[in-house]
Formats: sequence, C-alpha cells, structure tokens
Amino acid sequence: MEDVRELFDKTSRSYDLMNHLFSFSVDAAWRRRLVRESEATEGSRVLDLCTGTGDVAIYFGRKVKGAHVTALDFSAQMLERAREKVARAGLEDRVALRQGDALNLPWRAGSFDVVCNSFGLRTLEDRGKAVAEMARVASPGGRVLILEFLPPPPTLFGALYSWHLHTLMPALGGALSGYRRSYSYLSETVASFPSPERVGEMMKQAGLQRITWELLTGGIACLFKGTRS
Repeated sequence: MEDVRELFDKTSRSYDLMNHLFSFSVDAAWRRRLVRESEATEGSRVLDLCTGTGDVAIYFGRKVKGAHVTALDFSAQMLERAREKVARAGLEDRVALRQGDALNLPWRAGSFDVVCNSFGLRTLEDRGKAVAEMARVASPGGRVLILEFLPPPPTLFGALYSWHLHTLMPALGGALSGYRRSYSYLSETVASFPSPERVGEMMKQAGLQRITWELLTGGIACLFKGTRS
C-alpha cells in the first residue's frame, strides 16, 4: 500500500494530463455523466472515494445545488492538487477533502446519499471489500456508482487501445513525470481488472440492488450503478 501511495504522490502533477491521454480525452465527459446519473438532488450528501485531484467532487459541487461533498484519497499530494482546484473553483465551503483509506471508511452506516469511485477501484488491494464499504456508508435508497477502465476489448479498436495502454502510455507518462514504473503499474491494473459481470456480483454481494452497467467509448470503460436497499 505504501508503494502505491508513493506512486500517486510522485505522479500527482501529471495525473490530470495522463487521465486525458489514457481515455483519449473523454474522461471528463464520463465523469460528468456519472454526476448526472447519480440522481443527486439539492442538499445530497456525496462521498467521492479515490478522488485523486478532485474532478468528480468539483463537478458535484458545481452541478448539484446545496450538495455536501466529501472527497477522500490516501495520497497527500493528490489531495494538495485537489485543494488547489477546489479553491480555484470557489467551492471550499461545499467540498471537504480528507485523507483516508477506502477500505476502512470512518463514517457510520447510511451516512451518504451518493457514494462513488472513479478510476480508483482497480488500484485497491481488496476490491470486494471496497465495494462493501461503499454500500455500507450509503443510505437506504442511496446510489453507489463506479467508473472504471476495462481491459481492452477483442476488437480492432481494442487492439489499438492495448498498444496505447501498454506501450505509448508508460513511455509518455514516464517522460512527463519521470516515473515510468508508475504508468506501467496503472496500465497493468487496467489489464487485470475483472469483467463487468464480476464487478456486478461484488455489488450484489455487498447488498446493492438495481445493479446495472454500461460500456463506454467502445468498451474501454464502464459505468456501474447500484442502489442501497
């Protein structure tokens, strides 16, 4: 875990750019979609896990009137970047940043109306436990959403993306950040991420209902949704 924390600390300055490159610059549209489909309403309590540099938390703060957004990450340097972006957006009174572990959340059951995790589940040591924790802190009727990259699909586009992911991204990310190993690691976590069906089963085992998922941009990413019973 400490190795992964160091990895994210060291790549925090290039993280946003590399996310855009990982996704062919459509990751911002994916995040906005997550916010729209969260069904958050005025005054909703939102928890954004593995917030990174805070993009999803900022979208919630901007788009959902009166939302109370808590954004958690285990990387201090990522949170520092998020703090800068939250301040530039003028959302300090609506977005609270907190350092912590997504596998051991400090809140009691039912604390949030919306719980989400964007591009962070694949980097966690115990994905099933992470999903269970998300479900635990969601309120009855609350929404749980996961946005994540998938292994390249067996298509021509998938073959192009596989080259992009495993060859271009480590080289480019290493050149920009000075830490090629970090981007090789991130590429490997995409390749090893389980199928949508397996993630859906994790959500079911965690007690979620009305579980659905939708493939995005030719199947390189997926948006999962579930509701706490």
